[in-house]
Amino acid sequence: MAAEPAVRRLRVEGHDVGLRTAGAGPGVVLVHGIGASGRYFERLAAELAADHRVHTAELPGHARLRAPGHALTMSGYAAVLVEALRRADVGPVQLVGHSMGCQVVVEAAIQAPELVSSLVLLGPTVNDAERSGPLQALRLGQDTLRESPAVNRIVFSDYLRAGPRWYLTTLPRMIRHRLEERLPLVDCPVALVRGERDPVVPRDWIERLAQARPGTLAGEVPGEPHVMMWRRPAETARWCRRLEAEAEADSEAGR
Repeated sequence: MAAEPAVRRLRVEGHDVGLRTAGAGPGVVLVHGIGASGRYFERLAAELAADHRVHTAELPGHARLRAPGHALTMSGYAAVLVEALRRADVGPVQLVGHSMGCQVVVEAAIQAPELVSSLVLLGPTVNDAERSGPLQALRLGQDTLRESPAVNRIVFSDYLRAGPRWYLTTLPRMIRHRLEERLPLVDCPVALVRGERDPVVPRDWIERLAQARPGTLAGEVPGEPHVMMWRRPAETARWCRRLEAEAEADSEAGR
């Protein structure tokens, strides 16, 4: 029987960060999106924990963690995450972000490259052709109709836990972030993965991101919407393992 995950709450520069840890092996850190929590990573975490040490992060203001006294930018979230990983003695690791979490982990890789072996960006936001609150709300609504009832319950209950005020405070900072400008500054292997039926993250946006950083892997999880890892954890995990193998090969070649 697998051991129960260890749960920690760290206080970092006045901010609360949660870490839920399970498994043994190479390190992986999962970082959720805006208003969400690590709960929608449960199936992916279980899949990866078969041969990895998996840390599921909870960002400040999410998952009933105290909201900061001021709004955090993507770089601000990353700085808190990086310091939490250092205090927990986690790294170097593969960082796996979902949605806004992709923006956070890219900033973390820029700030602390020594802690990051590779980046997997699942459903990376924000599509540069639709950077507005109303358009993002429209796409989220469309996506809801394609998600499973179970993941919708998780996501919307997480939104309620985070609260509309913190969500609406964070949203403009998420939209203003320019992932296509920041991604080329990352100095580790990167994979971009979208659900084939994701209205939030269209295929041409992934293609533009891949063009912005030559050598980046890009692909899709067939038939899935934005939260692709819920119904297809094994296929999503294969992308993580594939990139991990490439990162190890690059490291060996550089020795």
